[in-house]
Amino acid sequence: IFVHKPPPLPVVRHSRGRQPAMSRFLAWCYRTHHWYDDLGVGEKGMVWMSMGMLAGTAYGTWERRLKYKPPESDFLVATIYNVKEGKKKEFENTWSDAARLAQRQPGYEWTKTYKTLDWDDAAFHYISFRMWNEEMSCRRMLDFDRTWKELQRRLAEVCTQENAAYRVVVDDSVRRMIE
Repeated sequence: IFVHKPPPLPVVRHSRGRQPAMSRFLAWCYRTHHWYDDLGVGEKGMVWMSMGMLAGTAYGTWERRLKYKPPESDFLVATIYNVKEGKKKEFENTWSDAARLAQRQPGYEWTKTYKTLDWDDAAFHYISFRMWNEEMSCRRMLDFDRTWKELQRRLAEVCTQENAAYRVVVDDSVRRMIE
């Protein structure tokens, strides 16, 4: 029996002595055609089905990444607090409890709180910004969570607070996606 052996491919080498990756891959594909010729019809079908699955996965991933738009939050709640004299520590503890509760709620994004430097002459002592993905997420906690209502009652004993809700109209911040 005479087995036909293909002639060797010309080898392109880099200055470092290795073949480029694409050249090695194409050479491997060329050498495998004898292996493929020995397969039966069912085995060849399985090879093509596997290749189709891999190509479909790559194409589907590419299409999804083109269409994917990261969700944007658009409901910001700003709250200013004026703490009563001598109640600063109680306020900070109660506020921390409220922040931890908010963090566990669906739709919560982030909270940033700032404390005034000039305690005596400031219009407020603390200002807090809390971002939600939508208004209903915030409303669900404010209207239906008993723990939140208890924490608000405790906060009312140590400070006065004013809330205002804002929708994001224009966001000119620079965003980076890390993938």
